[in-house]
Amino acid sequence: MAQAYPIPTTIEKWIKQGKGQGMGKHYVPWFTARQVPSQGRTHTAKGIKSGREHLLLSDLEWYYFYLLEWSDVIEGYREQYPLLPIEETIQIAEDLGVDHPIDPQKRELKVMTTDFVIDQDDSPVDVVNIKPANKITIREAEKMEIERQYWKARDVGWSLVTDKDIPVSYAMNVQYVHKTYNLAPYHITDQHVMKARVLMEQMIVDPAYKLTDITNQADDALGLTPGNSLVIVRHLIMTKQWKVNMKTRIDPNRPLEILDLNYGISSQQGGMRHA
Repeated sequence: MAQAYPIPTTIEKWIKQGKGQGMGKHYVPWFTARQVPSQGRTHTAKGIKSGREHLLLSDLEWYYFYLLEWSDVIEGYREQYPLLPIEETIQIAEDLGVDHPIDPQKRELKVMTTDFVIDQDDSPVDVVNIKPANKITIREAEKMEIERQYWKARDVGWSLVTDKDIPVSYAMNVQYVHKTYNLAPYHITDQHVMKARVLMEQMIVDPAYKLTDITNQADDALGLTPGNSLVIVRHLIMTKQWKVNMKTRIDPNRPLEILDLNYGISSQQGGMRHA
């Protein structure tokens, strides 16, 4: 049984390092990319809501990160959150009659983590486990039940999200516009945005024009650096001043599917099942 394995001696050291602690930009994930094997590619991305780099251990977590960033009903979130004290998950495993997860290389018990903790007013209100549907084995179900019971004891809802729940095109559209939320790195001013928006809105609703036709004309007419008007389009989408069909991949070489040019910032579109 897993309970015969020793408890890691690194737990207290990592706690002293601040891992698994803090909120917002001060939060430190329990693992780094080098400390845990991931299924698929590992990603890092800077969050707008948190102002810090986020560690995403798979493509699915990366997609879900962008859905969280887009949602207006989510205040904040923390990834790779440790289920401590480890003695509690050990006891839950014993009560369930299942083995506690171990580190097979170190031959010791492993601190369990939750993929995403969703926060409201600096308190967890929901947690999410991200798992490919074809990877949910009996053993994975046992580990998820330990996790679910841990959060149930804290009156926090637990959700399983699989690849079947994540709209990939939606998430990749958010990824495409995400970095343009802040225009300072592009040296684009509010005045540039206003002038380009007025000019482009005269043509953007016409499906005869592909997006790059419009943005190239705007760059030329306003004397902008080539490509800046496309950055402005992405900014208007990310700040939700323009509402577009996020379910269809945005392709600059095709017409942009505009739904509303006065969308504002009060949308409740989140792309998230539980939100």
